[in-house]
Amino acid sequence: MVSALKVSVDAVRRLQLEKQGIGEPSKRATKKRMGETIERLGCLQIDTINVVERAHYFTLWTRLGQYKKEDLYKLAYEDRSIFEGWGHAMCYMPLDHWRYLIAANKERAHSKVIHTGWFSRVAPDVVDSVLERIKNEGPLGSADFEGKKPSGGWWGWKPQKRALEALFSSGELMVTRRDGFQRIYDLTERVLPGGVDMSEPTAEERNRFFAIRTLGSLGATKPTDVKFYYHSWCVKFKLATKEVQALLDDLAEEGVAAKLSVDGLKTPYYCLAEDAPRLAELEKGWGYDGVRFANYFDSLLWHADRLKALFGFERALEVYLKPEQRKYGYYSIPLLYGDRLIGRLDPKADRKEKTLIVRGLWYEEGFEPDEEYQDKFEKTLDDFARFNGAEKVEWRLEKAPTSV
Repeated sequence: MVSALKVSVDAVRRLQLEKQGIGEPSKRATKKRMGETIERLGCLQIDTINVVERAHYFTLWTRLGQYKKEDLYKLAYEDRSIFEGWGHAMCYMPLDHWRYLIAANKERAHSKVIHTGWFSRVAPDVVDSVLERIKNEGPLGSADFEGKKPSGGWWGWKPQKRALEALFSSGELMVTRRDGFQRIYDLTERVLPGGVDMSEPTAEERNRFFAIRTLGSLGATKPTDVKFYYHSWCVKFKLATKEVQALLDDLAEEGVAAKLSVDGLKTPYYCLAEDAPRLAELEKGWGYDGVRFANYFDSLLWHADRLKALFGFERALEVYLKPEQRKYGYYSIPLLYGDRLIGRLDPKADRKEKTLIVRGLWYEEGFEPDEEYQDKFEKTLDDFARFNGAEKVEWRLEKAPTSV
């Protein structure tokens, strides 16, 4: 049995931020660096909410600063070094992930998911006709198909749109490009670059891949975080928490991972063996004291219990709550200062007026903004406004900044 290395919560938190690409020295945000960032994260979640810039762009800005948004399009649809697929949710992922999704794609194609679940009202002849048209005509999107939207129900999608989603989720189609935000689909064999390994791994190989990938993306983390970084439905990583821990223990025995005992936390943590020496260095401090904004669709902030354990921070994604149930606003975003989550901001981009509106600001209990912080916060806020195409920031606080 491998003995556990004793570490502090501070070191674990700092390693996690580091592995997530937070706190790196400022560099020019090139397309190459963007690709390296997505490779590091494993999953870059895609989301449609656009109160401020959409989550996949926002998550990159948190790490890269100002960059060319068209570079993400180039990576996905021209270079084809990343692709759209189900990872944690709908995500951009590196190409080496593709073969590890084959089992999940097959399961969605042949299970009740398509026939009695999400796609329960898609007649087989509709699916067949959509697939046949793409085979014969080439890339098509939902707008290329006539069809009547149902009244209410499943997102109001017409049958052909649901058929496209079914074929995409089963791996028969991939997104070959986007027109605006609309997906354009083509046959998988016409989208995947040549040379991509299409062999299906065993269940053991698949589980090892996602466990090792998660350790590489999160740094030091516990079994439940490994279990949910890549969602079980998305990638067929369907191990119970005890089974994940057993897998991590096996990796530790092999020298691939290191087992950790974190001060004040009962659950064992794990990191890649190559990252263990860095934990000792991070016990002494981190050296990064900048201010950054993040969003809840960012992989750093996916799991509430992880944020509570490592940051002492309550996750509060309130977009799905009724207005009267919200504490911080429709789309509040957490504020990072150094290695701490110290507050929340409620921003909205008024694109017509080219203005970033701030509707709320809350600081965590015990945090007192000083002049140094305030200067860094204001610079980051101005940078965030520019990222959102705004020329000015307008404060419309419903109440004065408060501690929570």
